[in-house]
Amino acid sequence: MAELNKRRFVFIDFENLKKVKFKKLEKVCDRVFILIDANEKNIPFSLVQQIQRLGKSVRWIPVYKPLNGDMNYHISFLLGKFHQKINKQTEFAILSNDHTFDPLVSFINAQGRSCLRVRSKPAAAPKPVEEKEPFDNSSENGKQSKDKDQPIFDAAFNNGIVESTATDTVRRLKRTGNRPVEISMLRNYILLHNQELTKRGNVDQIIEQMERDKNIAIRGGEVTYHF
Repeated sequence: MAELNKRRFVFIDFENLKKVKFKKLEKVCDRVFILIDANEKNIPFSLVQQIQRLGKSVRWIPVYKPLNGDMNYHISFLLGKFHQKINKQTEFAILSNDHTFDPLVSFINAQGRSCLRVRSKPAAAPKPVEEKEPFDNSSENGKQSKDKDQPIFDAAFNNGIVESTATDTVRRLKRTGNRPVEISMLRNYILLHNQELTKRGNVDQIIEQMERDKNIAIRGGEVTYHF
């Protein structure tokens, strides 16, 4: 869960919920608001089991006759409603690949509240069955094959991904004005924006790169920012 003095509310619609890794979600948020078509009749049992682990932190919000199934207007309404009701120490996070949220995110940040949009990684296209044998470690391009469940980061993590992710993190922190004061909060912040990092424990490499670039300094578990 997020630190007591820095809460995080997550807003997501049912379609995007299917793409979320719940073990990561429950570590980086205090409340989750799920918007769903009131006429939805098919909710996978495995999804229900995972959501139950979040207990009272989850609130389902039924929407009647959403236009083309689009929940963006309703999410925007909720953001405005909560922005008026709760203190600005609570951060808002929208889990969506829809860039039309970005102007609203920028506006909320300008009002003194940290708000961000978290994108999900697109699913990799399935490989043709005839392309290679299951345990063949080669391909026609001479590159090692990768298991479909391995994160994209595995193949190129040490070839610039650390540097680019660290740079993107600094840019986002500058833009939003967010400054996690504790190292644990910074780890959660990076995880929230880079969901593919968790399996290999690469978050610490991102933080070390930020230190090498002299963007931050860490002493006694507290983070000092140089930008």
